[in-house]
Amino acid sequence: MVYFIQFVLCGVALFAAACSAASIQNRQDLPDPDPNTSTPQQCIETSLTNPTWGIYNPSLVAVNSSSGGTQGDIRFLTINSATGVSASCTAKDIDLYPKGAAALDVWHNCSIPDLFFQFDLETLDMRLRGSWRCDNLSSLVFMANGTWEAPLIQGCLDESNTPRGQETLCIMGNSQVSAGLSSPVAIHPQLPLRPYTPRERAQRCVDRSYDPEWQVNSLRYQHHFAQKDNKTFAQKDNKTSMSYDLSLDVTNISDGRNMECTVTVDLLQNTYTNGTTPWVRCSDGSITNSSNTSTSVDVTLDTDYRILGIRQAWECSDGVAGVERGQFTGIAYTNISLECGTPLNLAVYDSQGSVVGATSDYNCSLSTAPVTFTGYVDAAPPMPHTYYTRSCTINSISNTTTMALRAYQIESALQSDNNKTSVVGAFTLHNPGPGDTYKLRRMPVIDDGGWHECTAGPEALPWQLVGCKYMLDRHNHRLGLQVQWFCDDRDPSNAILFNATVEEQLPAEVCGTAGGRESCGLPVDAAELAMSISSLSWTTSGQPMNRGPTMPWI
Repeated sequence: MVYFIQFVLCGVALFAAACSAASIQNRQDLPDPDPNTSTPQQCIETSLTNPTWGIYNPSLVAVNSSSGGTQGDIRFLTINSATGVSASCTAKDIDLYPKGAAALDVWHNCSIPDLFFQFDLETLDMRLRGSWRCDNLSSLVFMANGTWEAPLIQGCLDESNTPRGQETLCIMGNSQVSAGLSSPVAIHPQLPLRPYTPRERAQRCVDRSYDPEWQVNSLRYQHHFAQKDNKTFAQKDNKTSMSYDLSLDVTNISDGRNMECTVTVDLLQNTYTNGTTPWVRCSDGSITNSSNTSTSVDVTLDTDYRILGIRQAWECSDGVAGVERGQFTGIAYTNISLECGTPLNLAVYDSQGSVVGATSDYNCSLSTAPVTFTGYVDAAPPMPHTYYTRSCTINSISNTTTMALRAYQIESALQSDNNKTSVVGAFTLHNPGPGDTYKLRRMPVIDDGGWHECTAGPEALPWQLVGCKYMLDRHNHRLGLQVQWFCDDRDPSNAILFNATVEEQLPAEVCGTAGGRESCGLPVDAAELAMSISSLSWTTSGQPMNRGPTMPWI
């Protein structure tokens, strides 16, 4: 009411400079951030995480709208959340009802360069389009657009006797426009959609099931690895086997059921070579403390990233039949802390006492127990497959200038069938963008200074690598690697594909021979060598990542 009184005192010149500016500026609080408090890196992080334009003191004037008029004025103040830069956006005597395809080509200027807006009174949509830099010297240019849909009209005031005729002034509430990026990468940054955890648990199973919750009381993980010598075992025998046994004592808080869940997983199945972790149906043991029933329980565990997932279906018997839902499904992920023992390495002997293989087993358990976590009813929203808090996207774009070569070994051997020398290489490369370390083990290599596709040796190439090429020139002591990887932590529905090339002059190799083999590596003082990135590019894939474990916004 105070605001309307101010406009009445101002008279008919609602947008004449002094009075209108004073009333609008004093109508609502306007933050006054200090742009110097945001460092360039913080600006980049905000731009790739939650770029927004704050909308303050918005108002519009429609002229002769009751008699079919379409002209009017629009004004508001805005602040860019990434840069802290504010602007005044004002347009007078514009068409508030733009029609036709050309209407979307008409943009109005704000008080700073590269910031524009549109307004449509029919839908009350406000569209913003702008670009900014976080550092004047940076090559990164952020380009974004967003729509303020159906703003809240706080009140309108009609004034009949104005030079333009009847003017209707409408005051709108402050708001915020979320921006989708078109540069430097085309994504719509998404904030974490973590499950809701109620402060108090409901009394009934039905009510608790809308925010499903689980408690893991104990966990035991047993990893098994065995390798056989193919010279001794028949060709039909698998050379390597790798599996784990998992046992869980878990309680579904929603239905009150306690379960002993056991699973066995073969880690060498081809369906899991893309880094995804399988969902495995529990073999359910004892069931206690429940008047409700569960129909199925699945679990997934990734020990590398310490991610545990539970997926379950259950029924509640305390609802109102025919009115309330009785059957539920839920899914939850959590980041757990594991304590793992030292692997027990044993040799396998045949009846003559010759070594024909080896085994390596170790056990893990929860560091702290119990672990309680909440999930989603029915289905989980799209989730990333790369770290969110230590952002793969942000680090790959803004913090990756070198990669670390942590291992280099070239081995040559004489093949018995044709007496030709075969060459295999073992390279370990750490990529600080996603934080991944790529171990290329005993990979066949060609030493000719040309670029070649990476070919898997006895072990598959790391699943994190979407693409891989190498260049080996031992005569001139040069090594190059081209690697491709995904990041999807800022937009899980639209993964970003990165492509980087590293190439470096290496120290002279140190070589030794034994048993008809020559093995060459780098000097001890070059245990980790920084390889400069000669090129780095990225593009949006337009689809989810579909590889690697599901990461619950960690």
